[in-house]
Amino acid sequence: MTYVAFVLKEKRLLSFGLSMTFFSSFGQTFLISLFVPFFLEAFVLSNAGFGTMYSVATLFSAVALPWLGQWIDRVPLRWYSFCVAAGLLMASLIVMVSWHVSVLFIGLIFLRLAGQGLSSHTAQTTMARFYDSQRGKALSISSLGYPMGEAVLPVIIASALAFMHWRVAWGVIALVIGLILMPVLYFLIGRSKAGKINPQEEQESESSARENYALLFNDTRLYYLIPAILIPPFWATGLFLYQVSIASDLGWTAGLIATAFIAFAVFRIAGSLAIGPAIDRFSAKALFPFFLIPMILGLSVPVIYSANWAAFVYMGLFGITMGVGGNIKSALWAELYGTGMIGTVRSLFSSLMVLSTSVSPFIVGWLLDLQVPMVQLLMAAVLTSIIAMALSFRIHPVFENRN
Repeated sequence: MTYVAFVLKEKRLLSFGLSMTFFSSFGQTFLISLFVPFFLEAFVLSNAGFGTMYSVATLFSAVALPWLGQWIDRVPLRWYSFCVAAGLLMASLIVMVSWHVSVLFIGLIFLRLAGQGLSSHTAQTTMARFYDSQRGKALSISSLGYPMGEAVLPVIIASALAFMHWRVAWGVIALVIGLILMPVLYFLIGRSKAGKINPQEEQESESSARENYALLFNDTRLYYLIPAILIPPFWATGLFLYQVSIASDLGWTAGLIATAFIAFAVFRIAGSLAIGPAIDRFSAKALFPFFLIPMILGLSVPVIYSANWAAFVYMGLFGITMGVGGNIKSALWAELYGTGMIGTVRSLFSSLMVLSTSVSPFIVGWLLDLQVPMVQLLMAAVLTSIIAMALSFRIHPVFENRN
């Protein structure tokens, strides 16, 4: 089935996934960072102080994700998605009214949990669960919400902050969630069969979650997959957060590296769309060990070349890995563990991913403070990525069949 035919046939559920990934932007770092200067001034915080608070808030959300995420396997999708949207609405309101830094901290926890964590989790879990032969295409389409949010929302928010108070901006965000996202979710799946289905039998108890986690941790394949899953978000967060310092060390201007993000977005979209049919044809297990190759090549380019064009190649190849990676991973969980517990599996790995993104700024920042040359840092990224890729071949069908 072609993309067009598939979209026309499944437009409601695909629109649901796209909406959840797009609105996850309100809990993503790229959007929250636009408010950081206002937070620093309003709460008399230093950059280091806010950074520490933000990392701790992210850690709190990572701890909560496995427990909250597995409930998508136990309750109807319409109720679960409504609760996630309500959590994002509550987070926006808490940030808007925050009268003390502790209240802001609570708001950040819920933003990271409901936005970056559960909104993304809901979209990708739903696509992986309800589609089998077209799973790759479904994941690719729902993932388009990420680059769409990255392309549209920063411009809108930055323009709004030029003439309105930052608290008012968060109030507007809350209104958009309450008056647009929540009604749209009800329209798309509120009365649909997908929204009413309980993934597991109602009589299953809370102990089934513990059984699912026991099954996961007893599966040795899990430990071969973890490095490849965590490496891309780890290095993306660390390198992108300090992109100005990196550009300076490599002889690039801040404007050049910012412009190169266009290549990142374009190739991320292209990679996401291209990998869908490939997953449907070859399987996620067959493709997974190779998804790090573009990132490895991209990280290697600045080590060898310092010309301006290298910045675009570096960002473009990085974007391909980020685009294909999320779709392959979501499809992989369905192939390895079935659709009945995919929410449990994804919530665990989402938690680990969030954990890696909270640790990365500390490690990369510490290395930069030690005056470690950027070329050496990039070489470390290449080496760790190669090791992670080599370990991940354990789940490739060719090697799996030999065991």
